[in-house]
Amino acid sequence: MVAISELFSLLGSPKSRVLILNPEVECSGSAPAVFRSLISEHVSTEALLRDESVRQTPLGAALRRSAKAQTGPADDTVLALLRRWYFARRADSGFRLIGFPRNVRQSLVFDEWLETRGESLDACVLFTSTENRPSSVADHYRDQGLLIPVAGDFESQLS
Repeated sequence: MVAISELFSLLGSPKSRVLILNPEVECSGSAPAVFRSLISEHVSTEALLRDESVRQTPLGAALRRSAKAQTGPADDTVLALLRRWYFARRADSGFRLIGFPRNVRQSLVFDEWLETRGESLDACVLFTSTENRPSSVADHYRDQGLLIPVAGDFESQLS
């Protein structure tokens, strides 16, 4: 397991491309500020979905329908939104992407996007605790040698 201090030294480059798998980390107190303080684009999948849902676009309408039906957004809707973000960003720029991919299909599609642009991930961070267990997405990135498991309570390690 990697300590928080080691994690931030690994992620220090503004050009590094990193996935943060645990969307619940985004909601905890200091985590968002710490990730935004890194010199790279901070992208929250939840924020992208929330912002798109208020727009008068086909994706926004699909998100509103899923919210009304109290179901999560469809995989294809999430992929379309993230695809738009990914290919609109400046090539070869770094990012911290929180909450995506959420399943193996999304992981495989994201891998294809990276390959299309000749880019690669630098790391995939998974904060582990007794409440969350590694997932098939974590296994996918572990198999690629990209997974960085960080044990324990994120908040207490920041202090």
